[in-house]
Amino acid sequence: MSEKVEKYVIVPFERMEELMQKVDKISNAMMNGTNDKGSLGEFVTEKEAKNTLSKGTTWFWNKRKAGELRGRKAGNQWYYKKSEILKLIENGKSF
Repeated sequence: MSEKVEKYVIVPFERMEELMQKVDKISNAMMNGTNDKGSLGEFVTEKEAKNTLSKGTTWFWNKRKAGELRGRKAGNQWYYKKSEILKLIENGKSF
């Protein structure tokens, strides 16, 4: 049987506060379904996710390539499940 090993990261307090504010902002946006073009239900566009996470197109491409984020493409637009983006944040893999 393999034992689960806990890992810890030391983060300066100021950076931790900044990260927690981003998590709150993202969580609120995802849960409230804020969307300037109407509700897409459980999905957000890559543009919305980029604005919320302050990440670029390459970051999303790398996450898809690594299998850490599944996206769906319709036309020229990528869509992501809100729950998958929240899971990335909760697992600490988004920043």
